[in-house]
Amino acid sequence: MRTIVLLSLCSALVASARPAFIEIKNLPTTVKGLAGVIEKEKPGDFRKQAIWALEGKLREKGDELTDADAIDALVDEVLKRVFEDMAAPTDIYRWDSDDAPRGDVLIRDPVLLLPGRTSTAFSKKYTVRPMGKRIDGAYRNTDCTVKVSVAKSPADWFTHVDTKGWGIAVDPIRTTDGVARIVLRFLSKAGTEPPSARHERPVWVSFWKQGTDGAPWTPLIFDVAASKLQREQETTLVPPGPNEKLTPAMKEHIFAIRVGDLAYLNPNRATVNEHEVKWTSLNGLSGSVVDTKTQGWLDVLRMSEDPLVRAVGVLRVAALGGEVTVDELIEIVTKVKQARVQAEALLILNKRLDASAEVLSEEDKTTLIKLGGAGEFKRYDTVARITLGKASKYFRKAETGWDPIVPRK
Repeated sequence: MRTIVLLSLCSALVASARPAFIEIKNLPTTVKGLAGVIEKEKPGDFRKQAIWALEGKLREKGDELTDADAIDALVDEVLKRVFEDMAAPTDIYRWDSDDAPRGDVLIRDPVLLLPGRTSTAFSKKYTVRPMGKRIDGAYRNTDCTVKVSVAKSPADWFTHVDTKGWGIAVDPIRTTDGVARIVLRFLSKAGTEPPSARHERPVWVSFWKQGTDGAPWTPLIFDVAASKLQREQETTLVPPGPNEKLTPAMKEHIFAIRVGDLAYLNPNRATVNEHEVKWTSLNGLSGSVVDTKTQGWLDVLRMSEDPLVRAVGVLRVAALGGEVTVDELIEIVTKVKQARVQAEALLILNKRLDASAEVLSEEDKTTLIKLGGAGEFKRYDTVARITLGKASKYFRKAETGWDPIVPRK
């Protein structure tokens, strides 16, 4: 009897401990629905899931905003908040350091926008009072006016950023149902040996909403820079911290940010500096975000209109053990100006030639000797190499015969 009573009491206690109702939330499938969750939900896992679902939908499927007035208004609103954050009384920004997010854009004049997104007439002034704890004392608690205007041409913008001062690039603005995703990339002069711009961290990513067409844009998500070390926060959308566990959605976002970075390497420079190596290899700040499981992401690069971006995709696929063609490797050598990238492609090509057992015909050898001289011959697929001492010359078999492969200078 005592046992029965005890069991009854235990059952009653367990029953009373159970929640009367367990709410299972389903994530909305529309941009408008996701935006509603983000606005109404308290911070937590469900809201985070909504944010990353919204990010993916807008980035991948959002329509590009093309209305010049709307773009100008949206960029203006974002810049106001970015500069306010740079001037805030925090210890995030420094003005003279390579290991921290820099805020000296507030005192550099002028700041130029890369043409192509905003109207050419975009010209704004932003006055802020820097109060940051790590900025130069000469400027603290003193009004600073930042002038932002559009460069006359992309070439002028690249020259300005490579040799003079700060530049801002605006990614294509993606929008659906009155919600927009906007990305601003800040670049600054990193030195003169070799001339090069440095992509500042973090990249500013935010989401905005608009009640009706023509109404002012207001922030839906506007996270600020939150780390004193730039290597800990690639974008404002990803929380800082070297121990932050990256979800697949975060990794894909970082990948998209890095792909975008490649578009802002000056195509007229002959070198890629040490800061850019991690972008062209897609490794670095948060480790490799592309592995054998996500290798398909690299197709975005391989289909790009820009030879350098295509080259990055090809080399990364090769590094992961994927298939790349001889034509893709030759294109890198002949169309990509950066010597380091050319060298990577030649390294892969040479490994294939060294391992090849293909034999050249006597007729082909005679033709190649006339073109490049006598030496050790190797052939792989449509490529042949003549090696004499430490020097090598490369040739490609075409319909009309063998043509020299001439690296772009």
